[in-house]
Amino acid sequence: MKNLLASVLILFATITISHAQDRGRMQQRNPEDMAKMQTERLTKELNLSQSQQDSIYKYVLATATEQRKVFQENNNDRQAAMKAMQELRQKQDLKIKSFLNEEQTKKYEEIQKQRMQQRPNRGEGRRGNN
Repeated sequence: MKNLLASVLILFATITISHAQDRGRMQQRNPEDMAKMQTERLTKELNLSQSQQDSIYKYVLATATEQRKVFQENNNDRQAAMKAMQELRQKQDLKIKSFLNEEQTKKYEEIQKQRMQQRPNRGEGRRGNN
């Protein structure tokens, strides 16, 4: 019985540590990786041209760099950091749209709307766990 309990505890600890490491890796992405991932995702979703990809990558990279800076500067003030991040995302959203044609813009807006509808559900789940 003691061996079984010890095995269960070890398994639980291993899963917990693994999850924490994965979460840490996600938070430690550098701006280049973030810009690359977002550009690749948008390319796939919107069928971007090479010129659009280049323009969006440059702008998303600059925004991701600024977001990292804001987060580091406001690490102790979560509200201020979140407000600044929201403003940066809104500016980025408008800039990305400026690189898109009419059809891509409509599709982009649909995708953003779907993401916003999903976002509150994830946030409530996190707050409930605290």
